[in-house]
Amino acid sequence: MNKVDFFQQNSSIDSAGPMVLLYNFAQDHRREAILQYLSHSGISTRVVQTPEFLHSLGYLFGIPGFEPCPLFNLSHNFQEEMIVMKGFSHPQLNAFLQFFHENRLKPIDLKAMLTPITINWNSIQLHNELQKEHEALKR
Repeated sequence: MNKVDFFQQNSSIDSAGPMVLLYNFAQDHRREAILQYLSHSGISTRVVQTPEFLHSLGYLFGIPGFEPCPLFNLSHNFQEEMIVMKGFSHPQLNAFLQFFHENRLKPIDLKAMLTPITINWNSIQLHNELQKEHEALKR
């Protein structure tokens, strides 16, 4: 995994416009509504598949300087929905979260913004951290 300079990471996170990584969303009306909202809002989307879970988030977002993980993912998996957002402005983030409320869509429990720390993580690492945080909030 390539580590990219901290200051380069900050500019890379905000470059190329907003983008979303989606994980484990059922092929249903809710998923289609989310994809349609993102498309109409000019937000790029990538649906991440299990074989890609070991690549860094930087690589999955297509950020220059990040290489694919050479390992083949045979056993690392999770079933929960997860979303990772990159380059959202505060108004974009608020509007996206409001979209769920206004349309009475079930919220996504595991969600994160890409940061200079998580840009180097893979999907499994982020999922595990978000799962711990979600469990702590439920107590």
